Amino acid sequence: MAAVTGWRLETGPFAGRSVPDVRHTPPGPRSAELLERQRAVMYPGFADHVAPFVMSRKHGWVVEDLDENLYLDMASASASVPLGAGREETLEPAIAALRRYGNEDTHAIPSELVAPLAERLLDCAPPNLSRVDIALNGTEAVETAVRVMRRATGRPLILGFLGGYHGETTTTATLGAEAAEIGHGARHLSPGFVHVPFPNPYRTPFAPPRVGGTGNATVDFIADHLLFHAIDPSDVAGVMIEPVLGSGGVIAPPDTFWRALTDLCRRYGWLLCLDEVKTGLGRTGTMFAAERWDLRPDLMCLGKGLGGGVMPIGALLGTEEALGGFDDLSTGSTWSWLPGACAAALATLDALQAPGVLDHVRAIERTALERFGALAGRFENLGDVRAAGCLIALELVRDRTSKERATELQEALARECLNRGLLADSSTTSYNIQPSLVTPLGVIEVAAQIVESALETVLAGAAARGAE
Repeated sequence: MAAVTGWRLETGPFAGRSVPDVRHTPPGPRSAELLERQRAVMYPGFADHVAPFVMSRKHGWVVEDLDENLYLDMASASASVPLGAGREETLEPAIAALRRYGNEDTHAIPSELVAPLAERLLDCAPPNLSRVDIALNGTEAVETAVRVMRRATGRPLILGFLGGYHGETTTTATLGAEAAEIGHGARHLSPGFVHVPFPNPYRTPFAPPRVGGTGNATVDFIADHLLFHAIDPSDVAGVMIEPVLGSGGVIAPPDTFWRALTDLCRRYGWLLCLDEVKTGLGRTGTMFAAERWDLRPDLMCLGKGLGGGVMPIGALLGTEEALGGFDDLSTGSTWSWLPGACAAALATLDALQAPGVLDHVRAIERTALERFGALAGRFENLGDVRAAGCLIALELVRDRTSKERATELQEALARECLNRGLLADSSTTSYNIQPSLVTPLGVIEVAAQIVESALETVLAGAAARGAE
């Protein structure tokens, strides 16, 4: 194929350069020196798993390392920088709030920004939600949601889904079950969670739904087997689920799943909690992914992009029944909803609701499905390509018949793309591309060219090794 053509930058701190621009294969000498210093003093679980370079600065959707390499940022800080880095309209309100208020525990002294932010969130959320609780980040919002579901219902069990990611504290790692290593050594310490397979159209372990059942095979399994053999429905407080798997590979359930699940929740009095930490705030092309199916959750967790990539902030939204009937839980933490974070969140909501932003996210989804989808026609080992707004996943397999995961090919692809200047996320299940919501469509095309070139190299190398 033709050589990749970079995207020339006309404004900003990198004006006059094209991106990507890799002058030293990462890590370059300056990054290598700092990474070695990190390894000498940091916890190995951190130091051994970071990117093979050290960041010098970041602006928009471009990252520069200490060796002057420029990368296309298609990770968006794990989707927590929704509009690109260094945006003045989100930075300046936070800076002004810090100068005016400093930092203060919102549990003790709330700022005048708390009520406006809560009102704005409810204005754009599903209409049945009427209460807001504060959180420092998405993980804390999920932790609070688990406690709220148990308190509101008086029941102990939470139903979660294999492949979901809800955080890495003891509770959230136990609940999430994205991969065995995340919850290793923790799950037996935190009882009260039951898991079923996520409704994954590409990898479902179930036969088609039975005649006379719920209409969905996953929910049939819950109703016919889990509730018959393992648990009593009256012990279940609620269900925690990502409406679209984020880190777990951009999996969207079929429409039949949501109808069957919400019916089951109503039948047994279970609370439905949507973890919109990654999918919310425009990431999937609507303000919340719940809108894709017109869902009415009892609780909804927010985080990541809510702070605009400026300051951390999370939130738990709920109905009166789920979040308005008691006041005896102590929730949040000292740094939840600091004035600067509230100011950044309000400015972020303004930016997200500006004309054309969500339309552009949907255009990115269409472009990604077309451009990356075309690669599936070329490469047998590219088993599936999925996109929901600015969440894009490429799943590599050994062959399309068995669908056996090809983890080593995925990791090789991630490294080859990085060497070519594309920064994305290689998760436990797929190669995940997460551009900012305002990334130009031409930059998505550049990313696709890089992936195509990298796939050619990786698969040619694998074929050569197989022939030896």
